[in-house]
Amino acid sequence: MSLNEPDPERQPPPPAAPNVLIVDDDETLRSQLSTYLDSHGIPCLLAQNGADALETLAKQRFDAVVLDVRLPDLSGLAVAARICQMSPRPKIILMSGYDDAVREATQADLEIFKIIEKPVPLWHVARTIDQALDLVL
Repeated sequence: MSLNEPDPERQPPPPAAPNVLIVDDDETLRSQLSTYLDSHGIPCLLAQNGADALETLAKQRFDAVVLDVRLPDLSGLAVAARICQMSPRPKIILMSGYDDAVREATQADLEIFKIIEKPVPLWHVARTIDQALDLVL
């Protein structure tokens, strides 16, 4: 028996569930997304504005951030720019219900995984998170 052989009795730990931060000033949407994602094994925390999001991001590591482009205090693009400076950097998924905000996000020189337009079905947000984190093909 070699010292480098794995213990046949020991099971590898299960992969950690992705950790997601949802940032949106719409309380109903935040709650619905959180409930839906939690029920599908994707734990998440919530932030209602850009300042809350940045404070939360400073305290905890996230795999993905679902971020509204229009927030009451900071632009979602400003928050995304700060996220892009982090290491390790979570994947950024932007959401907006405004055509001009989507256009601005598309033109911004930021590493955004995807921009999705509101209203968006909850399953689509979950699928986008899965794709961002390579959880599905």
